[in-house]
Amino acid sequence: MLAPWRSLGACGLAGLIVAAGCDDTTLPGMQLGTYGVTGTQTSNTCGSGVPNPGATWTFTATMSEDGTTLYWNDSVNGTLSGALVGSTVSMTSTATGNVDGTNGVMGPCTMDEVTDLTVTLGSGSPPGTFTGTATYTFSATSGSNCSDQLSENGGSYDMLPCSFAYSLTGSLQ
Repeated sequence: MLAPWRSLGACGLAGLIVAAGCDDTTLPGMQLGTYGVTGTQTSNTCGSGVPNPGATWTFTATMSEDGTTLYWNDSVNGTLSGALVGSTVSMTSTATGNVDGTNGVMGPCTMDEVTDLTVTLGSGSPPGTFTGTATYTFSATSGSNCSDQLSENGGSYDMLPCSFAYSLTGSLQ
């Protein structure tokens, strides 16, 4: 059973970003390297009970390029809008899971976590920097009873659907 605040993907909270430490698998294509990333929170409608990384978030991300595809960690990829340098890439991943099972109270609650990641690569070969945004949206799937996930009922979310977002800057390490 998944905790309600955990990413519904393999590794936990906001799987696309945090997944850097989940798998040592080499990404396809030409390795661009590991980037030190700082995220600054720009919005949060989920509330303080959902463990997101907070107002400032630092982590690493690994990227590679294979033809017209940019890979971010081991969990997401997107199509380059042109040449690697200066390209803007939008990536989306959706994970679905039951966050509370059927315990006779409320539920079951099946939720979607949609992660939208957009990065614009800087100059250099490989690009030395990037900027971007990351948005995580949580919602109950059709037919689910997720009222026990709301903070007013002892859950983690102030409202559903909800989201939190970050602006990102990254530099090649």
